[in-house]
Amino acid sequence: MTKKSFSIYRLVAVIIVAIVIGVSINYGNWYLPLIIIVASWVFLYILRQNVKEIMADERDYMIAGKASLWAMRIYLGVSVIIGLILYVAGIDEKEGILFGIATALLYSASFLMVVYAVLFKIYEKKNENS
Repeated sequence: MTKKSFSIYRLVAVIIVAIVIGVSINYGNWYLPLIIIVASWVFLYILRQNVKEIMADERDYMIAGKASLWAMRIYLGVSVIIGLILYVAGIDEKEGILFGIATALLYSASFLMVVYAVLFKIYEKKNENS
């Protein structure tokens, strides 16, 4: 299989997933989107194994690493600033919507930092052992 045909299959899979999710949301069905996402992921994984061309090289991985690091930094900065502003604005009403949004943003930023720290240590140890 060529890289171009894999890209076509991937585009078709994205279209099918989008249609199924849209229809499922309309009918209030939550398990069908989960099933179709997992099935499309497995389908694309199997197809990717059959691609004979090089899909990505070291430069692509380096660029992806830099992009993901900056995306994480930007998300953390924005979510913490907005979370703190909403937290202060909603502190008087502990059950209010602002307090809930602030809590979700701050917890997601904390979770992302913890995941990053754990993965950094894992990859650091793997790199030392190589």
